[in-house]
Amino acid sequence: MPLSNYRHFCLVLITILTTSACSSTMPATSGTTITPTSDDPAPEITQTANQLSQIQAQLTSLQTQINGLQNQINDVRQQQATLSRYMNVRTPSSKVNSAKTPATSDNISEARRLYNAGLYAQSIRLLKNADSGGNGNTLARERMWLLLQNHARLNNCESAINIGKRFVNLFPQSSQSPNALYLVAQCQAHLQQQDIARTTYQRIISSYPNSSAANKARHQLKK
Repeated sequence: MPLSNYRHFCLVLITILTTSACSSTMPATSGTTITPTSDDPAPEITQTANQLSQIQAQLTSLQTQINGLQNQINDVRQQQATLSRYMNVRTPSSKVNSAKTPATSDNISEARRLYNAGLYAQSIRLLKNADSGGNGNTLARERMWLLLQNHARLNNCESAINIGKRFVNLFPQSSQSPNALYLVAQCQAHLQQQDIARTTYQRIISSYPNSSAANKARHQLKK
């Protein structure tokens, strides 16, 4: 082999060996993997989410209670407005009559308005001392009869029975006496005094046979 060719061959061989050595000493980076750390935030996130859910549930419960209280407040305000309207309204005729007649003639009309509005307790307060029958005149009888009806509407049966019996004893000829006795009998039955109620129904029939209360009493006795 000529010397020039031999030198050329040696240079090529040295170049190839050098390149191979460099390649073998380079660190392999393409297959490198990263080991994950153990600080995983998932449990803390889950705990926080649960706490937020509990707080939201408590807020919802409080809002429901607030809504209920607001409804109750609105009901009370409505009742107060109704009472105020009936207490403050006065007709011109009532103003004239109030100057000429006792105060009881004025509050009987107010008590009747309250009764018709279903405000029985307020009507009773305006009929103070009406259970005595007063002086026995027409106004006194009207006030006592209205007081009896108010107590019966409220199922104040003991008061209704006492007032009803007293009304019949004071005003036996009144057109409302059979009705007063019927309310007494109804209250007696409500208090589970069935035998006493039957006796009162029979008294209505014997004392006021042609009254509508007697017809209702007969119906009750057939039950």
